[in-house]
Amino acid sequence: MIFTAFKLLRDQLDSYIQTQSPSADSHVVLDNVATLETPDRPPGAEERVILSMVNIEEEATLKNGMHFSSRNQSVAYSNPPLHLNLYMLVSANYKNYEDALLRLSQVLQFFQGKNSFTLQNSPSESNINLGEEAARLQLILELFSLSFEQLNHLWGALGGKQMPSVLYKVRQVTITENRTIGFGTIIEEIHGRENLSFSK
Repeated sequence: MIFTAFKLLRDQLDSYIQTQSPSADSHVVLDNVATLETPDRPPGAEERVILSMVNIEEEATLKNGMHFSSRNQSVAYSNPPLHLNLYMLVSANYKNYEDALLRLSQVLQFFQGKNSFTLQNSPSESNINLGEEAARLQLILELFSLSFEQLNHLWGALGGKQMPSVLYKVRQVTITENRTIGFGTIIEEIHGRENLSFSK
């Protein structure tokens, strides 16, 4: 589901930038921005907008969800779904600084105009047949602002030169294996102990 979420955002952002600056090549790629400075790195991220995942956070408010379902006269138990927030770094990897700022502006404009994504409101041929779980995918993007100190730590951890970028918090990706871990019966009545007598 993480890949599906990022692929959906990449395709939608690239489609928008193509309307602003038509090109035979894609403008947006999924890549690890931390590896841009490594030697013998295969090409593909030059002169592109790069989407990188830099953190995963569990959504604590949904942690204690229902972990059973009723089937006829029995109950099936499973582990509760894992609800995640993804932190997506959008970097403009361009030699020309003006081009980088232009692309970053287009990124901000696009996600300001559309910050909610589902397969239904984001039609694409590549989204067909992604499965039932993907059909329920709903992503909400929030601009996540960093202080100068936090920004310095982030790019220091990535080990590369800082480039024009923006960080988004992507709510929320749900991961579930749909694996049953046990069965039980439905409790229909609770019988109490009546007419109890106590003796000393």
